Amino acid sequence: MPAMNSDIKFTINAAFFQEIKEDHQHINELRDKLGALMAEPAALGNHCRRFKRLLAEFRDQLAFHFTLEEAYGYFEDALEGTPWLHGRAGQLRSEHEALYLQLSAIAEKAQDISIDDSSLLEEIAAQYSSFCAAFHSHEKAEMKLILEAMNQDFGEGE
Repeated sequence: MPAMNSDIKFTINAAFFQEIKEDHQHINELRDKLGALMAEPAALGNHCRRFKRLLAEFRDQLAFHFTLEEAYGYFEDALEGTPWLHGRAGQLRSEHEALYLQLSAIAEKAQDISIDDSSLLEEIAAQYSSFCAAFHSHEKAEMKLILEAMNQDFGEGE
């Protein structure tokens, strides 16, 4: 582990922190609603309209989520003074576009489904499940990075 540096500053913008907290809550609510719909694949066809609307809303919220992280310097401010973390931060930031495009493709494909198209519903459900796994992994890695930066500033176990 790198030596402690008293010049490292971890900053938190309170307004931004509140905005990102609310954004995470909304994303989690949408993910939970979609997960509940997909828990019963046989009944998913009965909820096509809601399913399409929730996917489109999740896609739009994800765009907002990534815009918040990138526009407000989520990584830059938090990682100021920790240059050894910048490579990982850049890698995570570069995942935003791929994740957004993945969910966009799913939402777009969902617009073509009908109640009786069970094979397409199953395909979309599988793609959505894959997206959720990738998104969860991404969010977990971002949190780990932020916590690592905080530990450098505040000191681990002090």
